[in-house]
Amino acid sequence: MGVIQFTAAAYARSMKALLPPGRLWRLDDGGFLALVLLAAGDELARVSGRAADLVEEDDPRTTTELITDYEAELDITPATGATLQERRDIVEALLIRRQRFRPVDVQAALAPYLGLNDADVEVIEHSRAHAITVGDDTEIYRFFVYRNPALAGSYDVAAAQSELDIVAHSHTKGHVIESISLLCDNAASLCDRDILGV
Repeated sequence: MGVIQFTAAAYARSMKALLPPGRLWRLDDGGFLALVLLAAGDELARVSGRAADLVEEDDPRTTTELITDYEAELDITPATGATLQERRDIVEALLIRRQRFRPVDVQAALAPYLGLNDADVEVIEHSRAHAITVGDDTEIYRFFVYRNPALAGSYDVAAAQSELDIVAHSHTKGHVIESISLLCDNAASLCDRDILGV
């Protein structure tokens, strides 16, 4: 949701409505006070427009004026000839790497490694109910990124896992997997001593 912007005339009408009642404050459209209110409304419209710009600039995906500030903050030297969108993408990737974990961020970060569109990367999170079912409270901090090998495209699971190790929070552990069919993961079973699907 963006900043609601009003015209200079709308601001002038709002200020006129704040004037006290009475004949003294009845304004002619071309009168001095009406022109003063319109001039003040013009400045308020300019300021609200810049506020709307600031909302856009605060998001690295839509920034234009502040892209160099983002790059300076993240110690990025833009490549020669890089487009504005390419520079935004690099800034966004580094910010995501610093601050996640959100499933949508993991999808965006791992999609190139997995040869998929962001929305096709499946992030499987464990619920508290699952942790209770398996009798291990730490399971709530584990999540899986599933890459269906039946889908078209080339991919690199090892590189995706390396990237996931960088981006996940310290209290969570993510695993890139290609199988969700083996369900005998438990400490007493000899069929699979590693995590699900590995």
